[in-house]
Amino acid sequence: MTIRMSRRLRPAICVLLAASVVSLVTPASAQTAASLPANVGTGDCDRACLQGLAEQFIAALIAHDPAKVPLAKNVRYSENSVPLPIPDGFWKNATGVRPYRLYIADPEWGTVGFYARMLENGAPVIVSTRLRVYDKTITEIETVVTSERWRNDPAAAGGAATPPAPDYLGDKPRPEYTQVVPPAQRRSREELMRIVNTYFTGIENNTGDKPPMFSSKCHRLEDGRPTSNVPVPAGRERAGGNMSCAEDIAMGYHRNDNRIRSRRVMAVDLEHQVVMTSVYFDHENDAPIRSYTLKNGKTVTVTDTSTSTLQAHETFSIDKEGISQVEAVFTNVTYGTRPYFSTGFHMDSPQSVKDGFNEYER
Repeated sequence: MTIRMSRRLRPAICVLLAASVVSLVTPASAQTAASLPANVGTGDCDRACLQGLAEQFIAALIAHDPAKVPLAKNVRYSENSVPLPIPDGFWKNATGVRPYRLYIADPEWGTVGFYARMLENGAPVIVSTRLRVYDKTITEIETVVTSERWRNDPAAAGGAATPPAPDYLGDKPRPEYTQVVPPAQRRSREELMRIVNTYFTGIENNTGDKPPMFSSKCHRLEDGRPTSNVPVPAGRERAGGNMSCAEDIAMGYHRNDNRIRSRRVMAVDLEHQVVMTSVYFDHENDAPIRSYTLKNGKTVTVTDTSTSTLQAHETFSIDKEGISQVEAVFTNVTYGTRPYFSTGFHMDSPQSVKDGFNEYER
């Protein structure tokens, strides 16, 4: 599979002007290392520096004080796809932070992504953020804030008699995200991005015929909840969430994810072989899907047939077999919403190309 920057750019060398990121891309059989223009990052902010800035940013949020973190004069901020002034939105509502952190540090690109469990006016939330760093100063902040209400609200969990759901995230990320991979065993930046794109292309309009490159160890969490390998509750029929990552997709689930677009790689942590992405899931666009048939002959009825878009930050751990772990946060946005930022490495959505959908211009 060839990774491309946008549907209008087809040459081997593709330039991301809006993102100030340049990647040299050739077919998978002859890929070369990504290169960067000088204005992306100065290269003087290493892993410790990037993670330190992330922690300063969290402290500034809780203090509601932008002065507690080095921000560029023209810094830009978006929250759930909406551009906001600083301090506004979560800057005003953050009231605490819990131990959980998942860092995706990319010194070469001058970028750090992180997931943190925080409190918004006392309520538990998961915050996913990308910081763009130039000369040890933050120039872009891209944040998704999603609620963990489902864990502690009996009504959200299924009724007053339902006990609180287990805490699947805990205080630290899964070990696959934090183990250092020996240099000789690491895949290149281009190969990691190619593997990640098999995931989104495999799910888009899925019929089970475009299997992503999964590891046999694959496990997926979405908003802190497992959506793979879940034990089948007593009296229930086995469904996609009870299957492995590979079986779920191979069976043909998720066909109503009609268009998975604005796919961007925001950070690549080569040391840990982890990739952070931003993506938008469009449902029921031009041809609403009311039901579809799986490979085993079972019919799936789609209960929510309204047009909708989910914004997601999804982060992947990749081992020697393929995608090993998936960590995702989702938020509902207006149908057709495009990202405020285009920073990152763009990967085409085949459906967007077919539809002529402009994935980035607002």
